[in-house]
Amino acid sequence: MAQIIGFIYALFLMISNFGKTAKHILMLQTISFFFKSFHYYLLGGLSGFLTSIISMIRNLLFYKIKSKIWTIIFIIIYVIIGIFTYSSIFTIFPVLATIIYTLIINYNNPKYLRYGMFLTSLTWLIYNIYIFSYSGIITQVIMIISNIIAIIKLDKNTHLNYNTYKER
Repeated sequence: MAQIIGFIYALFLMISNFGKTAKHILMLQTISFFFKSFHYYLLGGLSGFLTSIISMIRNLLFYKIKSKIWTIIFIIIYVIIGIFTYSSIFTIFPVLATIIYTLIINYNNPKYLRYGMFLTSLTWLIYNIYIFSYSGIITQVIMIISNIIAIIKLDKNTHLNYNTYKER
């Protein structure tokens, strides 16, 4: 059952890549996080479960408001989750992934987003291997491959010239 729910989360995550607006992408990812949190709960992945629940709230809030203060608040919440759910180095990976993602969704540079998504996918892949989430492993491998293709096709001859302090 957990793996089936994991594939539903993967489906909504993949569909979110085709969103026409940032708000549409955030909403589809919020639906994905709902299934993702349930999936990790069923697998006993407490840190993945809690970070996904908080990510749903973050996306709903960021759908309406984006500010540096909310970014900081969510990062603090993720760190607290990491402290309370720590049982091995692997339980930190969902925390790292969600902190990276929380930081990158505030910026409006596609190159920065692609590199950040690569890091988050790699981090989630390691966690999914740790908790035996087959749907999560497949999803993150696909995301990593698509990120690499996008980076090669879109960024291969350009310089990473972006302002990391510019908010959307």
